[in-house]
Amino acid sequence: MNKHFLKTLPAAVALALSASAAQAALPIDFGGYIRSGFGTSSEGGKEACFGLAGASSKYRLGNECETYGELKFGGEAFKAANGTTFRINTLVAFSVNQNQDWEQSDPSWREMNVVADKIGTGAFAEARAWVGKRYYDRQDVHITDYYFWNNSGPGAGLENIDLGAAKLAYAIVRTADDGDSKRMGLSHDLRFSGIKVNPDGELTLGLQFNQKRNAQGAAPIASGHLLTIMHTQGNLLGGFNKVALQYGKGSAANTGGFSLGANKDDKVVRLTEQIMIQPKGAWSGMGTFVYEDKESAGVSSKWTSIGARPVYHFTDNYSLAVELGHDIVKPEGGESRNLTKLTFAPQLSAGNSFWSRPVLRAFYTYAKWNKAAQSAAAAESALSSTGVFGGKTNGSSVGFQVESWW
Repeated sequence: MNKHFLKTLPAAVALALSASAAQAALPIDFGGYIRSGFGTSSEGGKEACFGLAGASSKYRLGNECETYGELKFGGEAFKAANGTTFRINTLVAFSVNQNQDWEQSDPSWREMNVVADKIGTGAFAEARAWVGKRYYDRQDVHITDYYFWNNSGPGAGLENIDLGAAKLAYAIVRTADDGDSKRMGLSHDLRFSGIKVNPDGELTLGLQFNQKRNAQGAAPIASGHLLTIMHTQGNLLGGFNKVALQYGKGSAANTGGFSLGANKDDKVVRLTEQIMIQPKGAWSGMGTFVYEDKESAGVSSKWTSIGARPVYHFTDNYSLAVELGHDIVKPEGGESRNLTKLTFAPQLSAGNSFWSRPVLRAFYTYAKWNKAAQSAAAAESALSSTGVFGGKTNGSSVGFQVESWW
């Protein structure tokens, strides 16, 4: 999840950051994200989560079967007289199956970095330098939790360099093989953002080049590149519209980063569209469209996804969210798979915005899929984490969920 709204806690929470031995302990920031809940399927057993084999995302309302959380701690460690600041950031994530009271989880350290802000003068007056593990400028579609542009991991970079007509950012991010220390790749990520092209609209241009850095004797990996053009239109009915066109080749034929197992001939073309609106009145919502044409290990497939989540706000705290999503995957030489998912979710939330959280939900989810999707799911367990639907081509779940970020 890429939205973490931080709140400052008192210094008494005990993680003190100091700029020097003489400086008093500073307060820290605490933020994060959680979701949890429970339910049951129409066939009994726990709630089912419906996704289509070969699709890179699923529509998430009433369709998340795990307890997931991120806890973020950080703070300003030093501020110089010239305005330069150093900030420490950490984020630990965890996920469990939400089956019972005690569930052990090995946490994952997703972020551990230091960012130096306002590091110079002129073009670098507002620039930042960073080193460490980081969620790097991730771009996602909220209603599907689909990170279509995501080059995160251990790395270093410079960003927010003022070129006048654009802001420049450069990052280098490493991907290494857990099982073979000789296998490693570097992703060089260059982005030009804030390019004004129309009123309230701007372009971001991205070029990622993947460099092979294998040691002698390691299994071969492929280089690659990812090109991204993204247009963001702000001030649109209280929201925004964002469209991204991407082309990837080799180890970058993905959504960012370095795929160590990719073939040099792998490729992907992807169009991602999302629109979020919050006009004056009782309505808000988000819609999305994705088209992807990819080739992996010599096999081609096409994925199309279209869906929306409108929300009607009865009062400042009570609303009804409805989400309808449809996915189609056409594998080369195979029958088209399709899945449609519909969810109704009455909500109690902390405000009347589409983004208001915390939110407590009850939900009813119904899904229908074809035989080709069922056959693929039997191999990939994509339709349901419980497998309770057998040979059926439809099913439902009912339950409750809480979601929050802060």
